[in-house]
This record gives sequence, structure tokens and C-alpha cells, in this order.
Amino acid sequence: MGCVNARSAGNKSAILCRTIADEQLDILVITETWHECSGSTVLKNVTPPGYQCIDAARPIPLDARTDTVDFQNYGGLAFIHRQNVKFQKRSFDATVTTFEYLCGYVSIADGHFILLGVYRPGSQGLTTAFLTNYRRSLSG
Repeated sequence: MGCVNARSAGNKSAILCRTIADEQLDILVITETWHECSGSTVLKNVTPPGYQCIDAARPIPLDARTDTVDFQNYGGLAFIHRQNVKFQKRSFDATVTTFEYLCGYVSIADGHFILLGVYRPGSQGLTTAFLTNYRRSLSG
């Protein structure tokens, strides 16, 4: 298993895909993918043959000007996993505003576990609200 903050998987898709294959990773957690939807070409390019992807794109703000060349969504998480690693995407029964997350219930031959990827935007200072939201999401 591995984890990387890509800060745009789009311009690193070849190296990420090769790393998964070369290191024979069962799962790679990618934060800051900068993708906008599950059908993104970025995610397809990062996912090697024999692997699948589950993701959580950062929601696009309602007031965003997506029709400009300057638009960039930032954020986003993805789990790239071998096809024999079964994932069920899960969500919290809580609204979080200070971080992004991707959660999955994982089944492998030896057992089960929950994988939680958390991305807290570095441009925002750590606040009490982040810790409160994080604790609430785990207990909910």
C-alpha cells in the first residue's frame, strides 16, 4: 500500500501508473488529484491494467467560472486498487467542511478493514473546526 499527494495527477499520471506497477502495490491512495469527476481521463490514465479506481472529486463551487482557462478544481482523492481487492465506497453521516475524504470498506483474502484517506487543504491553517469535524465524522 502506498500514499502520495500528487498535487495534480494529470501531469504525473505516467509516473504514478508506473509506480503502482513497479512497486506491485495492492492499493495506492492519491490525494490532491485535481480531477473533477469519476469518469475523468486523469483517473483512467493513472489506473494500470488489472486495477480499478474509486474516487471523491472536490465538489465544484456553485459560483465557479468553469468556462475559463484559469479554472482548476484542486483537491480530490482516489484509491487505485488491484481488481482482486474488493472496495465498497462508504460515506459519513455528517457534513464536513474543513477537509475532504474518501472511505472504503476493503475485503481481501485475509480479512477486512476500513481505509480512510483524508486531505486537509494546506492553504488553510489547522483550526478547531477541522478537529471537531474530524472527530464527529469518525464517531458518526
